[in-house]
Amino acid sequence: MLGLLVFVGSFISFFSATFMFPVTPPGNLIVDFFRNSEATYMIAGVSGDLLISAIINGLIWGTTITVVYSYLRGPKKEKKDLPIWVPGYATSNNSRD
Repeated sequence: MLGLLVFVGSFISFFSATFMFPVTPPGNLIVDFFRNSEATYMIAGVSGDLLISAIINGLIWGTTITVVYSYLRGPKKEKKDLPIWVPGYATSNNSRD
């Protein structure tokens, strides 16, 4: 659950940062590679290329930060006690019974 919060926080951070710095890689590189130079469009007053670049940056950097966070946090340290049945073997104390 904490990993989800890390992902959402980093996604929003890089999504917002891309609007301030539009040349933030790798979103800008991917959009430039696939862009059709003849199509220019606006979505809610923002360039479509910039919006797609911001979404790509948020997804890629959010996933990267979440994976690094999960790796550094490591597995849970809780030990689980497994129920083990131990039969009552005959010893000198209970062999007379």
